[in-house]
Formats: sequence, C-alpha cells, structure tokens
Amino acid sequence: MEGDLEKAAAAAGDDVFSGGEAKWPREGNDDHRHRAMGMYGKNDASSFYKPTELLPMRHTDGPLLPGFLMPMDTMEVFFVKVARLIDGGGLQWPLEVYGDVAVRDSLDRMRNYLFRRDRNNCQTLVSPQARPINNASPIKANNLIKYVFFVECVICVQDSLLEFTGPSRAVMLLDEPIFEIDLKVKAKECSSSSSEDKVLCLDYFGYNNIPYRGTSSYAITEEVSSESCAMEFRFAHVKRSVEATIAARIITTGSGRFRFSARFTAHTTSMVGEDVVLLDSRGQEVPVAEDGEVVLRRRVVVVEEQGELILGMEGMLLGGAAAAAEIESTCVVQKLRYYARSALRSRAVFEIGSIRIQMLVAWSLLP
Repeated sequence: MEGDLEKAAAAAGDDVFSGGEAKWPREGNDDHRHRAMGMYGKNDASSFYKPTELLPMRHTDGPLLPGFLMPMDTMEVFFVKVARLIDGGGLQWPLEVYGDVAVRDSLDRMRNYLFRRDRNNCQTLVSPQARPINNASPIKANNLIKYVFFVECVICVQDSLLEFTGPSRAVMLLDEPIFEIDLKVKAKECSSSSSEDKVLCLDYFGYNNIPYRGTSSYAITEEVSSESCAMEFRFAHVKRSVEATIAARIITTGSGRFRFSARFTAHTTSMVGEDVVLLDSRGQEVPVAEDGEVVLRRRVVVVEEQGELILGMEGMLLGGAAAAAEIESTCVVQKLRYYARSALRSRAVFEIGSIRIQMLVAWSLLP
C-alpha cells in the first residue's frame, strides 16, 4: 500500500493543482517523484514513509532554554472527513477504511501521521450525520470556568470523521506543509485478501502559508476529490504559537471506582467553535491504565502566545445505581482554561461525581 502513493508521485508532470495555494506537479515522469523524495531527505522509499522522529515537549523543562526558541506560526488540523461519496465510484456506506493521512513540514521533512491504520484495524465510517449538543451555563469555581449540565447528555457525533491519533508534534509553518492521503476501503465480499480492496483517496496537496502576512489566526477548509469520494480537511494557520502537550490522569475516585464515558476536546480563544477531539469514547467506558493514566488519542495542540487553551469534557458515569447515587446529573460538561506559557506545566482538574481527572499541560517554545 505504501507503494501506491509512490506510484502517484511517479506520475507527476508539468500541470499543477492547487491545495491551499500550493503548486504541485500532477502528471508526467519519474523525475518529479525523485525530486519530491529528495525534498524529504533521502532518495529512497523507506525514508519517504518514515515518521517524524522529533518528539513533543522538546523545550518544556529548563533550567536554561536555548535563545533561538520563540513562538512561531504553526498549523492545527481539526478534522478530516469523508464528506460524500461520488456516484459511480463503486463505494457504499458503511466504509471499512484503512491507510494513512500525514502532513510534512520542513522541520525534518518526514511524515507526521494524523491517521494510520492497517487492514486488520479498519475504522468503520457511516453516512455523515450529526446530533446537536445542548447549551450550558457557566459556573465559576476555584478560578476556573466550568460549564455543567444537569440534563440528559446529547453527544455530538460526526460518523464520517477519521479518528486521529496525531500529529505527534506541532506542525511548523516554516515552509509550505504537504498533506498526503493514501486511504483504501476494505472489500465487503473478500475479507482475507486486499486484492479486491478499493482506493478511497490517493492524493496530496499543500498549503501555501508564505504569502500570508496577517497578524490573526484563521481557519481553512480544503476539499480533495477522487473518483470515489470528496474529502474535507479543516485546519488553521495559527500565528505566533507555542506547543501544548496534554496528559490526563485519575487522581482520586473517592470511596469507589466508578466507570465513566467521556469526550475530551481542546480549542483556543482565537478558534472558538473549532474543537480538536482528544478522546471520544462514544458512550463506552474510557480505558484507564493501572497507574490511572487516561490514554488520549491526540495529545498535541498549539496555542497563540497571548491566547488561552480551553479543555472541554463531556462526561457520564457508568455502572448503574451506585454511580447514579454519586451524581445528580446524567451528564457533566466542564471547561478548563489555561493561559499559554513558554515552558513548564499547568494543572487543573475535571470532576465527574467522585472521580477527579487531572489535566496536565506541558508547554514548549518552538521549533
């Protein structure tokens, strides 16, 4: 399957297509493939698909930080979804999707994976549909703004969204970043062989950040079409930002160990309404490690240097009457605000009944 994107690159030529405003060759000979591979470091396929080796939190801890570090322009990717299927493309909902979606920047030219699943671990996508979420009222507590529901919980669901596990570090806008899409749909009739699987989308596009000289962050929607579907990418150009790496841990459950479901999100004051989903258990129990760690699927976001990071949680206790006795509401919605910092860590706590979840944010300057 890795060879498919390489074959697409090998077909590059003189015409260009626009992704954002980036210009990429589309049809032609092998020269363009070698040129593209050369941009990413080494002229071989193994290097072409290699994930970035740079970790987050590179500059979180002192005692002294290098003088060249600073807030920098970055990209925040909110979601990628299959917006619609193309008539005649041969695909029908639901879709068993596997493959890769990655973005490259010029920090190391390697793949920063957003979505990566093999054929034995497909994600099931059904026809796009969303359910609205109720409005909440703010309640001040301990210098943190908490939004609490005392009504039946209605979780917002978008069933054609790819479930991200990345990026693994902040995406830099030093040069034009490149998105790469290599997705397939598992054949319903043949579960043991990939020979009958169909291509969902095989493409790449760039965002030309260089001409932008504005001082405000802004969000962009890009549509990529294939013979089978139209995919929608939603991302933002975030001005003068720092990296925030988020961790969650259960620090107490009171007198009992209660199970809970939850949806954890993050957004910034400059991007209100544009949530990054950190974890969504979709009504199922949130897995918790023996040491109390709540394993978030996404951990890294970016925040403007003068902005605030807002973490949200929609949580519900599970487990019957015992859990119901611990909390009056069937659903609790809370938000925590953190002022952006250049280093070190910030802590705050979510509460679901007797369960207290510490949200730890590690800050880092860039690059």
